[in-house]
Order: sequence, then structure tokens, then C-alpha cells
Amino acid sequence: MIKSCVIIGSGNVATHLAAALSRHVEIKQIYSRNLAHAEELAGTLSPACRAVDSVDAIDRDADLYIMAVTDDSIKELLEKIKGCDAGVWVHTSGSVDMDVFAGLRPRYGVFYPLQTFSKHKAVNMREVPMFIEGSDEATSSELTELAEKISNKVSPLTSEGRRRLHIAAVFACNFANYMWTIADRQLRLCGTDIHALDPLLRETLEKISTMTPEEAQTGPARRGDTKVMNRHIGMLDGVDAQLYELISRQIFNTYHE
Repeated sequence: MIKSCVIIGSGNVATHLAAALSRHVEIKQIYSRNLAHAEELAGTLSPACRAVDSVDAIDRDADLYIMAVTDDSIKELLEKIKGCDAGVWVHTSGSVDMDVFAGLRPRYGVFYPLQTFSKHKAVNMREVPMFIEGSDEATSSELTELAEKISNKVSPLTSEGRRRLHIAAVFACNFANYMWTIADRQLRLCGTDIHALDPLLRETLEKISTMTPEEAQTGPARRGDTKVMNRHIGMLDGVDAQLYELISRQIFNTYHE
């Protein structure tokens, strides 16, 4: 059973996982290369939680080590942190294989929360899907048991499946958010902002709870209205025009070829 934890990282994911897990396990330490960031996060947890910025100071006797760091930092840090073989090691990445731990730690896995996190924006972790992978059945079971303490939506998923999931999340969240950035820029040219689209965005999201995204598609490209599409492209510049044309063409081809 996992009773204690060290969190390696102090960013967005680390912040939300630490807050949720602290109700169920002892968070012994927060490690960050930036001590001030580690201290800030540790200060929101138990007074016994220590902030450290040296890999040599990381506790060697925790049940779980969560690596909530950038993808490129995972292996580098694993190779630097010696003598921590007793606990289970996990990362929180959507795109890094579980096997990054192979040969470096005896027990390991993935503890992946599918959500967009910002440090100071509250998230209901019980609604955040958690995807679990373990190096063996016992490890998977322990990680699943812990995940179920903070989330109502816990599922096993392989590294290949998680990469596909991450791609889907990039399209649905990151790319969509960039489209909203373009929309906000266009709206500001006419004296308003993205909030003018709030009802439209809510309705768009609500639709896909009762139909597929393909069924829910609307707009000039879906209708085949090339006059409107060309008029819009003519009003845009540079990459915005290219994006509009490319995406419109793909939508048009999906429904009219």
C-alpha cells in the first residue's frame, strides 16, 4: 500500500496532484531545481513536507515517486537520482513510454491525469480521468487503488494507447484553444472579445454529448458555401488565412466528396 510520496516537479501537474494526494498519503518532499518553486508548493501542504533542490537530498524511503517534469527531463533525472529503488516510480506524461524506467528502477509505471492544468485555476480532480500503467500486476493494482482515491474515472492504458490519447487531447484542447486565440484576435478588431462566443462554445460542447463530432459539424464548409469561405479567407492575413483555407478544405472534402 502506498502511504508516502515524493513529488519531483513543482509545475502545473505537480501542484494539482500534490493537493489531491495530500488528503490520502504523506507528501514527504517536493523536489524542484528552483527551490523557491518547491517551497511555494510545499508551503501549501503539510508542515512536515520539505522542499529540496538537490537530487542528493531526495528522500530514499518513500513508497511512491511521482515525476511531474518535462518529458525531456525524465530520463536525465532518473539517471542522476541514485539509491531510490525501494518505491514505485511513475511519470505523468502522455507521450513518454513507461519503459523509460526499464533498467533504472525495479518497479515503475505511469500516473497520467488527462486534463489541462494551470497552477492557480481550481480543478475538480474527482472528474479528471486517470490512466494507469504498471510494470507488473501488483504495481498496477497499487497505482489504481491510489488513483481511485482522487478520481472517479480510473482506467488502465498502455503506452501506445496513451500516445494516441495525448494526440487526441492536443487536437481537442491545445489546437482548439489556439483557434480561440485567433477568434479573440478577430473579435477585438470589431470591439468585443472571446466572451461574445460563450453561448456558441457551450452549445458546441453540449452537442457532442448526444452526437458524434462528425454529426455535429456545421458552418460554411459543411454546407459547401464557397462564396462565404472565400470572402472570409480574403479578410484574413498570413497564417490565419492559410489555416482557414486548409481546415475548410478538409471539412468540405469530408462532407462533399
